[in-house]
Amino acid sequence: MTDVVDRARGALLGLAVGDALGAPVEFLPRGSFPPVTGMQAGGRFDLPAGAWTDDTAMALCLAESLLAHREFHVIDMLNRFCRWAGHGDNSSTGKAVGIGQYTLYRLGEYRRTGDYPAPPMPGGRSDGNGALMRVAPAAIRHWRDHWDAGAVATAQSRATHASELSKWACAFTARLIARLIAGEAWDVAIAEALETVPIQICPEIHERVARRHSETEPPSTGFVLDTLEAALWAVERSSCFTDAVLTAVNLGHDADTTGAVAGQIAGARYGVDSIPADWLDALAQRQRIDGIAGRLLEMG
Repeated sequence: MTDVVDRARGALLGLAVGDALGAPVEFLPRGSFPPVTGMQAGGRFDLPAGAWTDDTAMALCLAESLLAHREFHVIDMLNRFCRWAGHGDNSSTGKAVGIGQYTLYRLGEYRRTGDYPAPPMPGGRSDGNGALMRVAPAAIRHWRDHWDAGAVATAQSRATHASELSKWACAFTARLIARLIAGEAWDVAIAEALETVPIQICPEIHERVARRHSETEPPSTGFVLDTLEAALWAVERSSCFTDAVLTAVNLGHDADTTGAVAGQIAGARYGVDSIPADWLDALAQRQRIDGIAGRLLEMG
C-alpha cells in the first residue's frame, strides 16, 4: 500500500508542481525564453515562485467536492468553481489566476441560469484543455476502479466543456493515472486505458496517444488533444519526474497546463519521492495538497 500512497500523492502534487513550473512561461512561444530548470517567479500574472494557477485551483475544487460527497455531485463542484472564480477560494494567491475565457463564460452562464451540463459551442470553442488539467482527483479517489475514475472524469468534463474530445481525453487520462497509481507498468497502463476509448467513436485519441513515440516536438496549445499529446510525449521520453515535467513546460505556449497534465501523469508513474525536494519546499500550500491526496485515497 505504501507505493500506492506515494504514487497517489505524486499525482496531485505533480499536477501542482507542473502548473507552478509552467506558469511563468505561459503564453510564451517555444524557444523564446531561457529553459525552465526550477521554480521561478514572474510571468503574465507576476506570481511568486511556487504559486500555481487555475489548473491546480480547479483540481482542488473537484477534490474537495469528491471528499464532501461519496458520489460525484456536479452542483457542488460547479459552486466551488464559482467561489474560486469570484472570491479566490482554493487559489494560491487569494484570487483566481489564469481562468480561461471559455471557462469564465461557462461559469457565468451557470451562475445566471443554473443550467448544466455545458451546452455545445460553435467553432470548437468547447474543445479546450480546461477539464483535462484537473482529472487527477478522480483517479486518486477511484484508483481501485478504473471505470469509475473515467466516469467521474467524464462527468466533470461535461459540466464545463460540451466536447466529445474533452470527454474521451479526460476518461483516458484518469484511467491511465488510476492504473499507474495501482502499479501497472507504463506501456500496459496506456494500452489498457486506451482500450476503453472506442476507436470508431474517437479515433483522434488513438492517433494522439500513438504520437507519443514521435521524434518531432508536439504542439502545446490550449486545444485538448494538443495538451494530451504533449504531456504523453514528455512523459514517454522521460526516466524521472524532473525530465518529464521540464520537457513539458519548455514546450512553451500553454506551458502551465501542459506541465500540470504531464505532472499528474509523471507523479503517478514515478511517485512523490521522484519530485525534487526543493520544488516541493517552494510549492504553495504543499502540505494542504498532500493532505487532500491522502484523504482522497482513503475513500477508495
